[in-house]
Amino acid sequence: MRSGIIFRAAASRGYAVGSWVIAGALLVAFLSHGGLAEVIRYGALPLALAVAGWALFWRPEVRVRPGGVEVVNVVSTSWLPWAAITGTRTRWGLELSTPQRAVSAWALPARSTIRRWTSTNRTSPPLPDLATVESAVPGGSDPGVAAGIIEEHRTGSAGDPTRAEHRVDALPAGLLLGAVALAAATLLL
Repeated sequence: MRSGIIFRAAASRGYAVGSWVIAGALLVAFLSHGGLAEVIRYGALPLALAVAGWALFWRPEVRVRPGGVEVVNVVSTSWLPWAAITGTRTRWGLELSTPQRAVSAWALPARSTIRRWTSTNRTSPPLPDLATVESAVPGGSDPGVAAGIIEEHRTGSAGDPTRAEHRVDALPAGLLLGAVALAAATLLL
């Protein structure tokens, strides 16, 4: 397992499991109502829901590591070494600025108004020092806390700012595209 402090939306894993439960219930309903023929005919719809739940809610995270920040979004991953990060913003969620482009984190959306009101007097969770992190440690869901850690570590870091890497991940992109195409074909036939 890769080390680092992991940030993700508080309810994201619950949404993913909820989508899987609904997909499973739909499959059971199809099976009990029309048998295997109905599962074959309409089974792509719950499959698309389950894949979307994984890609949209289970997969995204921001991992702050000793060498930089890894932002895992729905179909892409960005690796930003400390020297490549020029700033952070948290108005609409966590956004990291680099000389090439801004990288938004799907995993850390802005806090809701109610959450801002109820959490104004709370202290940040105690997080370990990045130099001593040897495993994956949960960091919470507050984009402000993540931005604070990133700002603290990016200042004074030396290195090549052009070493940031952005890539489209084939697995989630292919699964989403395939599941949606199969569901669309099911509805059109």
